[in-house]
Amino acid sequence: MAANLTGGLFRLKFQALGTVCELQFRTESVEAAKGYRKAALGWLREFEEKWSRFKPESLLCEINAKAGRSAVEISGEDEEILRLCEHTYRVSEGLNDPTSFPMTALWDEAGKKDCLPGGDEIKAAKALVSWPSVEWGNGKVFLPERGMALEIGGFGKEYAVDRLIEFAKQFEIRDCLVDLGRDVAAIGEPPHGRTWVLGIEDAREEDAAAFRLAISGKGLATSGNGRRFRMIGGRKFGHIIDMRSGWPAENEVITASCLGDDCLTAGLLSTNACIIGMTEGMEAIERKFGVEAILQGSSETLYSSQIYHYVLRS
Repeated sequence: MAANLTGGLFRLKFQALGTVCELQFRTESVEAAKGYRKAALGWLREFEEKWSRFKPESLLCEINAKAGRSAVEISGEDEEILRLCEHTYRVSEGLNDPTSFPMTALWDEAGKKDCLPGGDEIKAAKALVSWPSVEWGNGKVFLPERGMALEIGGFGKEYAVDRLIEFAKQFEIRDCLVDLGRDVAAIGEPPHGRTWVLGIEDAREEDAAAFRLAISGKGLATSGNGRRFRMIGGRKFGHIIDMRSGWPAENEVITASCLGDDCLTAGLLSTNACIIGMTEGMEAIERKFGVEAILQGSSETLYSSQIYHYVLRS
């Protein structure tokens, strides 16, 4: 069972989705705490078993293995993930394409070989990135070209964060913080204070918080190339790839932290900002109702117009 701390707060730490995860929640009912723990961990386990590209027996790997050959039967619940793929593609205006794995694989291999991919290799990988060409619905999904591959890493953790918050509500847990590898959402309040306080890491100084945000009923996601990158030929290339060019995104953004009504929306907009840059990225965020952000760049930091409502003074 999770550790029962002060004020009825339960804290649970575990590994899932390739990262360190933590749940903090408060309830007076031990049965509700046990039920939530079982539901949350059970759902995460099943989600990972089905949708991880690192598990050869997963549904995702089956869909990719049968690309260009045959359709794969899926359940109604599995179709929810494909609807999320469609949502992701549309919200990001195609910059976050769920069929981008061929491009990711190309650059991962380039990193291993310490050799930049050639123009023809990039062109061939780009030709396989095409979510609109995927055929899905009525209990089936089909990738029409051999070599195509789905990848839900662009939204998987953020979606899982939101699902675990929904599970908490189902068990009438009003106070809950979900942290899946720094993709976070919170409802209610902690034992001491009216809001949960979350830190945003300093893009220029490792293991240091640049800002502290007070949140409740919000999701927070941070994307960036500052900590995750590939070294090729002695040069850093960020892990986020701009599908328009087929090259890793290269602009002044180091990290983009977005606060939204749900973690999924925050994650999509933070990643987009890393691709399109500081000015255009912030403009896109300001156009989205209920989303605030802090973009840390190589020479400046940009703040959305209402973020000051959440930033705590030092």
